[in-house]
Amino acid sequence: MDDVILALTKGIAVYETLRTYNGKPFALKEHYERLKKSLGYLKIEPPSFESFEKLVYENLSERMRIVYVYSNKLLEYVLQEDREEFNVDYVKIDITNIRRADPWSIPPDLKSLGRPDIYLARLTKRDNYDVIMLGTRGQVCEGTFSNVFLIKNGKFITPSLESGILNGITRMYVIRFLKESGYEVEERFVELAEVFYADEVFLTHTSRGIVPVNQIGNIKISSVELSSKLSKAFEEYVKCLV
Repeated sequence: MDDVILALTKGIAVYETLRTYNGKPFALKEHYERLKKSLGYLKIEPPSFESFEKLVYENLSERMRIVYVYSNKLLEYVLQEDREEFNVDYVKIDITNIRRADPWSIPPDLKSLGRPDIYLARLTKRDNYDVIMLGTRGQVCEGTFSNVFLIKNGKFITPSLESGILNGITRMYVIRFLKESGYEVEERFVELAEVFYADEVFLTHTSRGIVPVNQIGNIKISSVELSSKLSKAFEEYVKCLV
């Protein structure tokens, strides 16, 4: 642990957050591939999949953060986190005035600790569950730890990867789940006004899967009926995959 702290003062850290279902980690290979990509941006040789898998299974908990720190050598640290902090009955979000870093400056899928844009956005959260960040062109991107979905006239809309967002693993599985359930999903640039005119809004992230949104700023969402139904169905869907 002392080596990790020393490395953090000199180097850089990347991470992945995993969740387990029935004692098994969900989407382990996808998390590993994304970790490899983050390390690849930094020109750091990744650990083998076998060592990553071993680290996960040696530290299994319902939710865990796997951190790799680099300063001359690659060091690892696992933080077992409490999923309960994400369990709230009424989800209120807002739009932050902190913009998502330009993808030409910081790749959206580089998951590193202490990203200044995300850190500054989190400072604006106040009593909100999360805050939505816009891109440099004013497009809707994502929350500080979540992806965003809208429901409008029975269609599901979510910002595309070209919008400058992290390719969220839960997002990816939710899209697959929705399509397999017979719904139309559109990935594209999303204007901010669309969020306020949507029939329903929900977030996706590792700890809770699908999270129905009750309120955006001072505006209450008229319904969470479909997103609440899908939230429960997605949990069962994932359990069948692990």
